[in-house]
Amino acid sequence: MKLRMQFTNRKSLIASTFLAVTLILSGCGGSNSTDASAELAMLSGPPVAAAPAEPSADTVTINASRNDYLIKTNTYGFSLVKKATPSDIMNLSSTQTTVRFNDFTVSLLAGNKSKTISQKDLDTLIELYIAFFNRVPDAEGMIYWIGTIKNGRTIEQLADNFYTSAIDPKLSAVTGYTANMSTEDFVKIIYKNVLGRNEVDQEGLNYWSGELNSGRKSRGNLIRFIIDAAHGSKNNPEYGWVADLLDNKVIVGKFFSIQHGLNYSTPSESILKGVEIASKVTRIDTTEAKNKIGITDTALDLNLAQLIPQVLISTSMGNILVELDPIKAPITVTNFLRYTEVGFFSNKIFHRVISNFMIQGGGLTTNYVQASTYAPIKLEANNGLSNLRGTIAMARTNVNDSATSQFFINVVDNLFLNQSASNPGYAVFGKVIAGMDVVDNIRVVPTERNIFGYSDAPKTNILINSVTRVN
Repeated sequence: MKLRMQFTNRKSLIASTFLAVTLILSGCGGSNSTDASAELAMLSGPPVAAAPAEPSADTVTINASRNDYLIKTNTYGFSLVKKATPSDIMNLSSTQTTVRFNDFTVSLLAGNKSKTISQKDLDTLIELYIAFFNRVPDAEGMIYWIGTIKNGRTIEQLADNFYTSAIDPKLSAVTGYTANMSTEDFVKIIYKNVLGRNEVDQEGLNYWSGELNSGRKSRGNLIRFIIDAAHGSKNNPEYGWVADLLDNKVIVGKFFSIQHGLNYSTPSESILKGVEIASKVTRIDTTEAKNKIGITDTALDLNLAQLIPQVLISTSMGNILVELDPIKAPITVTNFLRYTEVGFFSNKIFHRVISNFMIQGGGLTTNYVQASTYAPIKLEANNGLSNLRGTIAMARTNVNDSATSQFFINVVDNLFLNQSASNPGYAVFGKVIAGMDVVDNIRVVPTERNIFGYSDAPKTNILINSVTRVN
């Protein structure tokens, strides 16, 4: 309440506070050299480091410009279409999540990752980039910081983290911040780097210095606080343009990093071109900024993309990564994910292991008690998927439509389990894409007919610690 009164009653302080969020002037964007710019680009997080010489297995390298291709999203995946020859289509696998062109690298997971935190936190994260570095964020940097928020780091901690990076002695000449600067000098640097102003009105200096000296605000969070205050100016006849400009910068930041998943090829480009793009945003228009990015594939929106669901089966003998097939087995996959989402599989076991056949689990507790399940589902054994080694399928009784939570992983090709004229079959709904060695280790554990009356039961329980979706 006290701060709101300060804004209401002190016109000069209103101006200085609301101007803090315009972030359109030179500030730390005015780099001194290419090397300094590269170092500043590193401040957005570890992913902004120079690209590795050799692409990783999840990267597709295209020796062409981004604008030579369209990126299409299909029901569960992506494809690349060469504009010059539209019939030239490359369908990407579920593990190919990055496309490296000559001028941009596209992070295909950006849209889906952005939906794992609140949109308010997403907007604030982009605003931190704008406030500290006055540039649009790159996709890999955003993905990294989204991950830290998901893992429990607060926006307040993030703001301090950005500040801590900015005072690195190697970067002080670029950012203007130093660890041993006085509170007053810090406020002046905010005005100079964030506002582009070389002078600070004494009233504003006294107020903000007081907030810092009292401990009510940290240095990192002071900038974030000023941004938050700017949003309160929305529709204000005199200062509403500040909020409008900030909103438009967030729009362009999302367009670049989330909707299109863009990253420049080098750290220097990330900072220099990111600053150039941000400088083109006005309070009433984002067109010039988007034109500066130069992407002609404007129809792409990674926010709309769906990913082929993958789940991690964590066991007492290791992890098994399974890719599900919701296109060919929609009922079965929906059922399996429903159990996954409520944590049903935690503390269950693999209760049936036959070394030349399959491993089965997902329904019994360590005391071989059947856990309560949802209603049985319709059998989808006629979906074209075969019970090959490494596939996952639903266990059932002699009744066709009786599968609930129990599943099995085929350790050899079990074609006799497929649907035929005389056999209703067992519904395959995915495949192991990593951790088959764990499956093979489980398949050879000693088994017995146990005291609970179960045959082929491991002598030592093979725990399913959890099943969680990983994308």
